[in-house]
Amino acid sequence: MVKGFYFLFYVIFAIILLIGVKPAAKGDWCRDTLSLRISKGLLGFCAVGIMLHHMSQTISFAGEDPGVLSFMVDIGVCFVGMFFFFSGYGLYSSLRDKPDYLKGFLRGRLPAVLVPFYICNFVFILGSYLWGYRFAKGELLPYLTGAILMNSQMWYIVEILILYLLFFFVFRLIKNRDAACMVYGVCLMLLVAFSLWLGHDTTTPTQGLWLHGEWWYNTTMMIWVGILFARWEKQILGVIRKLYGLFLVVFLLLTAFLYNRTLYMLQNKGYWFEWDGYPGYKEKWQTLGVQFFFVFAAVLTVVILTQKIRFSNKILDFLGEIALELYLIHNLFLLYMPGNNRMVYILSCYGASILLAVVLHMLDKRLIRLVRGKNKKFISRSDFH
Repeated sequence: MVKGFYFLFYVIFAIILLIGVKPAAKGDWCRDTLSLRISKGLLGFCAVGIMLHHMSQTISFAGEDPGVLSFMVDIGVCFVGMFFFFSGYGLYSSLRDKPDYLKGFLRGRLPAVLVPFYICNFVFILGSYLWGYRFAKGELLPYLTGAILMNSQMWYIVEILILYLLFFFVFRLIKNRDAACMVYGVCLMLLVAFSLWLGHDTTTPTQGLWLHGEWWYNTTMMIWVGILFARWEKQILGVIRKLYGLFLVVFLLLTAFLYNRTLYMLQNKGYWFEWDGYPGYKEKWQTLGVQFFFVFAAVLTVVILTQKIRFSNKILDFLGEIALELYLIHNLFLLYMPGNNRMVYILSCYGASILLAVVLHMLDKRLIRLVRGKNKKFISRSDFH
């Protein structure tokens, strides 16, 4: 009976996204839809989407039928792709528009990444202990430092830190922007290949080893897509606007087709097509090749839509402010919230995660300002804080 009401979450999502929606006037365009405020709101929406994706997986992995939420089981990768795309877009647009951006980059960017990571990591570890988890000998220190992730969903913050540092060094050393973009892309491809080669973590109970698992690499290249989009933004948007109807139809159809192909690959090949003596590299590359283009098409479809539709309201603004903390902390409640009634479970996870994310965000903002010191006014379009 409960699963018959899961469609209500899609209704709620639609309401959140469509309240205050403003279509562009005929013959005109929405010109601020890639701004910091609008993109943060969209990423706030993606954060709650990722939560429903993970809860749908939890229901499915428990052997229960998630009903209409089956769609969410494999769609979370697109939400993560949005995070990487807008991070790349924000990095390059800030580099493009702000004089001497790289001079304050490390002092500005690193606290915005490391403070939320360690605060949320500590809260997750403390919460797990209070909920009854007992650490084996030698476990606690690696978890506290982040050398091994107790909360494997914190992989994103580790990877974005790596990608930020890589961006800084590549664009600091290579003055030619086009060459730097290409070198950065090659470095990302090598990182993806290395992570794929490592396979899955079968040695820790939390699957917490860095770069082990497809979630570490199946959306990574979207940060490069965001950088390239920002590099040639005027030219790309000029072409899209000139042939808007064609681009929208083609990308909608391409997204639907590649979604179908991605499901086929995940069910018939997949990233877990491996066993002792056979790492499954061929199947991993085949699956990645289809899934990446699915994510690419889905994200670009959203970008195309925003040229004519402005998604902005107070709820999205609120979610955008706490998006990173929401992303990082919700797994605590997914793991330990009682789940006898799945509707209550989902609603409770949302309520508890949002409340805790608000508190953590306020704490993170104060600590980030303290750590940045004189650089506290540093703002990047890729900065959640």
